[in-house]
This record gives sequence, C-alpha cells and structure tokens, in this order.
Amino acid sequence: MEAYMKTEISTDVLVIGGGIAAIFAAKRAADNGADVTLADKGSLGRSGQSPFASEMAVFDEDLGHDRENWHMIMKENAYNLNNPAYLDNMMDYSKEVYAQIEEWGATEMGFGGVLREKILAEGIEVIERTMITTLLEDNGLVAGAVGFKLDALEALVIKAKSVILCTGAGGFKPSGFQICSLTFDGDAMAYRIGAKISGKEYVDTHSGGSENPAYCWGGWSRNWTIGMPKGTTGPLDGGGMALDLTQYHAIHDGTSSDTMGEMAEGPPDGEMPEGEQGGDISEVPSEGERPEGGPPDRERPEGAPDGESEGERLSGGPGDSSSMIGGTSAGLSVHKAEGLFPSDGKCATNITGLYAAGDCLSSMLVGPSYNGVLGFAFSGSATQGTAAGKAAAEYSKSSIEASISDDYIDTAIGEMFQPLNNEQGYAPEWVEHLIQGTLIPYYVLYIKHEDRLNSALTNIEFYRDHFAVKLRADDIHGLRKAHEVKNMLLNAEMKLKASLFRTESRGNHYREEYPDMDDQNWLVWVVIQKGNDGNMELGKFMVEDFIS
Repeated sequence: MEAYMKTEISTDVLVIGGGIAAIFAAKRAADNGADVTLADKGSLGRSGQSPFASEMAVFDEDLGHDRENWHMIMKENAYNLNNPAYLDNMMDYSKEVYAQIEEWGATEMGFGGVLREKILAEGIEVIERTMITTLLEDNGLVAGAVGFKLDALEALVIKAKSVILCTGAGGFKPSGFQICSLTFDGDAMAYRIGAKISGKEYVDTHSGGSENPAYCWGGWSRNWTIGMPKGTTGPLDGGGMALDLTQYHAIHDGTSSDTMGEMAEGPPDGEMPEGEQGGDISEVPSEGERPEGGPPDRERPEGAPDGESEGERLSGGPGDSSSMIGGTSAGLSVHKAEGLFPSDGKCATNITGLYAAGDCLSSMLVGPSYNGVLGFAFSGSATQGTAAGKAAAEYSKSSIEASISDDYIDTAIGEMFQPLNNEQGYAPEWVEHLIQGTLIPYYVLYIKHEDRLNSALTNIEFYRDHFAVKLRADDIHGLRKAHEVKNMLLNAEMKLKASLFRTESRGNHYREEYPDMDDQNWLVWVVIQKGNDGNMELGKFMVEDFIS
C-alpha cells in the first residue's frame, strides 16, 4: 500500500451519521455550547432513509392529544415491550422540533437539502464521504474515532469528549429498499468496545412488487411530492399492526397467492429443505390472525386514499398490483428497535460519553413491530437526536478529553487499512453475496425454526472465521466494502443468535416451534455484549428494570 496521509482534529462532540437524527443531534449540541464535528459516510441530509421520510408525528395537547392515552395505546400495540421513556422523549420534543423545521422552511420537497444548509450555516464542521470504522476508548470511556476518506488515501483521527452515533439501522444491501448504504456500522463499532446491543431478533416486513423489485426509488415515488407534513393523528388504536408478519404467515402456509419472489424463494409446494423439520404448520397464524395474546387487526384509518392499502400508506411502498416480493428490506429491524441499548432515557449507553439516536438506538419507541403509527420513524429520530445532542453537550462541559497514545491510534489505523495490504484474499463482493444467500430467504429470519437458524449460523460463523480475516481490497472503494462486509457478518451473527435465544413469538419475531407469546419468561429485551473472552454473550433485561 502506498503511503497515506493522516489528519487529526479535536472536538467536544463528534456526531457520526448524516440523517435526521444526526442533524438534530449536531444542532442541539451546538446550541448548548459544544464544539461539534459531524462525519458521514455519505452526504448530510441525504443519507440513509432520510430522503424517504414523508411525515412527522407530533404530540400536541392543543389538538386534544393525551399523554396517558398515547402510553396506553403504544403499550398495547407493542405487546407490552415498548420503552415508555422514549415515548415521553418524543412527546416532550416533537412539537418544538416541528416548529423549528417549519421556521427553517424544511417542510416542503427537498427538506434534506434545507436541513443540510442549516447545519453548515451554524458553523458545525461537516466531514462527508468519510467512513468511520473504529471508536477509540480508554477503560470504558469513549475518546473519539478513526476513519478514512473515500476519495483519497487519508486516515482521519477525531479526538472527542463525547460521541453520538446516528448511523441508522442496517441491512444486507438488499436491492429493493433504500438501505444499501446502511450496514450496521455504528452497532459494530460500539459492540467491539463493549457496548450493549439489543433488538436484533425483530425483522422489518416492508415488501416490494415483482414488477420492478430492485427499483427502490420508484416504489416510493409518492414521497417525492408531499414534503414533510405534520402528523396529527397520533398512535392508532386497535392493534395498529400494518407492517407485521401476517403476509409471510399466509404465504408460508399456502393460503395466499402472493410469492416471495426469486431472491427470497423458498422450497416448492411449502416443503422444507431436505433434512429440515418444520414446525406444525397448523399453528402458523393464517392471514389476519395473530399469535395468542396479540392485539387485533384494525381497519383502514379514516382518510386513507381509495385503492391504497394501509400498509402502502404507512410504508410509502409500491402500489403496483404485481405479486409481493419478500426480503426487500432484508436485514433491517423494526424502526427504533435495534441498535445500542440505552442506559437511561436520554440516549446514553453503557460506554461513558457514548450516545446513540435514531435507528441505531434500541429505544423500543414502538416496540417489536412497527405498529402503524404514521410519522413516528422521523419523529423518533429527530427527537432522540435532540435529546442526545443536549446530553452529550452537557457531559462534554464537565469531562476531560481521554488520553489516547499514538501507538493505540497507529494500531487502529493499521487494522483499518489492512485489506489494502493483503496481496491475496477474498473479494468483499463475493462474501457479501454469500451473506445475502444465507439470510435473505424468508424461511430464515421471517418464519424461523431452530434447525434453519442453526444452519444459517454455521455458515455465518464460517464466513467470519475464514473469510472476514482475509478480505482483500484493491482500492478505497474495496476498502469500504471490506469494512461493510465485516459489520454485516457481525450483525448476521447477532440476529441469528438473538432469534435462537428468544424461544417465543412476539411482534415481528416468529418461531414455528414457539408460536405463542410467553410473558412469564420473555417480557424482556434481549441484550448482546462482547464477553471478556471475546465471544458474544446474550442475556435478558427485564422491562420493569429500565431506568428512565
């Protein structure tokens, strides 16, 4: 590898990410007197799923909204597994945040660009097209991060008193959904320094149409005409499960004429692969049913356009009449369900000085299913970013920048650039395809069974042990792909192990052998952490133990 440049900067608060959560985290931290630097793999205001947002839910008592009623509805819709502290956070900040968006003129089309210009005008240092790969820490104290530029052979070292991860959720680079740049980067970086992770057993159920299955922009075309309106309806009572596993149950048990399509195609005629023992198909809920104890279906809300299904209205997904394609959002979890596990109600984590917001914080705002609350994804990201920015700025005022040795930093940089030094090895693109082939089929992460989960896990662990350590990059683009593949492999392991660990069905986690909810044993969050021996450890965190 040729010689690289190294740039070092210092800041109070480092925000990693460029979407809605990052924008509001950076703005609120700056408003509270912090020196703020924002680094993003893409382009500020246009990263991740932000361009696809189409409404912001706002809690407003002047409109008749009632805080206690919202809590009651959300708890029911979430199978008793949501986190009330983060619903309170959204209700506390959403009206203020939307007023700010209106003041900035960011409610019309192109709101991402308007928000980007606002951050630049604040004097916040913005570093784009830079992939952050490593969090720096010292004895459980975050100290900054290391990354590399995507347009030059340059290492970037950012020393910071606090870090806010706003890196979004992640997926296995599916072609039919707008998460191909999101590869669980924040989760992976944080896990490696000891952060707790949660929500990995739940799956997102957005689907696509078979007419143009890989055209994610076309499927969401209505979002390019409506800007960012204010949502005033609040959570919808009566279950609110518009984006759940019902369609997958129906296809799996043969009661639907839809198909999972080529990229997620299962065995013919409902048969399991040779050697597999499927669960009792009679126990799989048919269309319109729920696992025992779950909330009922709801009717289309008043005002939904004629000819548009509620799921399409909620998701912005395709409205064509072709067959449903499963696996469109492969790897993505429920909004606000997966990511860093919070240690309080203000976006802090178990790593001192490290915060998270948006879809990389397992806030459980809506619980284990995205339960039909329009605009909660955008609102959750904006309000959590606001809370995280304020908390990180306050923490930075009283903290001292950790002392990190040059040797530590040089080692981190060397490990980051290692794929460029490997003369032999495996192409990241090839390993990426292996991951997709292992995890995208619907009968792995959507309709789950112990045999199939273990089979997939065996493959993923083999890829981890034999391929991830020998990835070879020919250029900077390949280097980015190598790190994304490592992050996807780590999260694939998390998702499979969490799915095996939770021996019940709840929300968007369904086990054929355990089709019912089990509140006695599983009214918990599954928390994942790197053990002292380097192995992945899973445990239970009781709902009532959460400190707000």
